Amino acid sequence: MVNRMRLTALLFVSLITIAVMTYTAVAPSTTSPITIFELEVVSLVELHNNPDTYDGTMAYRKISIVGEFSELAPHRSTITQDSYSLVIDTTEENLFEGFNIGDGVKLTGVFYYNQIGDDLFVPIYVLHYPVEDRNDVEISTITQDQVSFNGKKIRIVGNLSSIEESMGRYVLYVTDPGTNDELKVMFYGMTDLEPGTIIKVSGLYNGGILHSEDMGKYYPPMSLTSLIPGFSGLTALTVFGILTILFKREKYNG
Repeated sequence: MVNRMRLTALLFVSLITIAVMTYTAVAPSTTSPITIFELEVVSLVELHNNPDTYDGTMAYRKISIVGEFSELAPHRSTITQDSYSLVIDTTEENLFEGFNIGDGVKLTGVFYYNQIGDDLFVPIYVLHYPVEDRNDVEISTITQDQVSFNGKKIRIVGNLSSIEESMGRYVLYVTDPGTNDELKVMFYGMTDLEPGTIIKVSGLYNGGILHSEDMGKYYPPMSLTSLIPGFSGLTALTVFGILTILFKREKYNG
């Protein structure tokens, strides 16, 4: 009987701790509904043979293309794929920092067909290809060497210092708690995260901005919520109530 009471008491204390941990850890996570910087890939030969199908002059349409830089210069460059070439608008030079002639590249943007001149592709996102994922990176590391991460996927953790909605998207600033280095983030999904929250953000770093497709509150490695998916504060409190009743019964019977 004594051992049973001790066991019940131990579970009682454990559930109090768990309830507090879980309740404080739970927060909304947010995921963008689509992959914004990798859309339908159209080959250069397909663009050459059927330009009207993909022309964004009359009907704005975003696609992705893949190739290698055969020319790389301010304002206008060229990519090549299977002996077919396409002129790329490189006016936004910061999107192309760290790229060199011969590099593989995936561009997402709009194709413009020109019947009397060169066709033109205007990119919105520029990725190294094959796509490179650098995984977890410190914000301070990125700000000190932005070129090394340009056009690559990354994941950061930091303090959400500010957030505001603008033109159907969220503009965020995430700060490194240790160094106060700050990174600008664009998010195109829905979220109710608030300033002061420690968050994890993943996406494409391009042109000095992290374009995010996944964002949510950061759960420390030992967080119960991360260890037991679906475990919530409500679950803990329910079990807590049951153990309270059992504890009272054991005490009364004893």
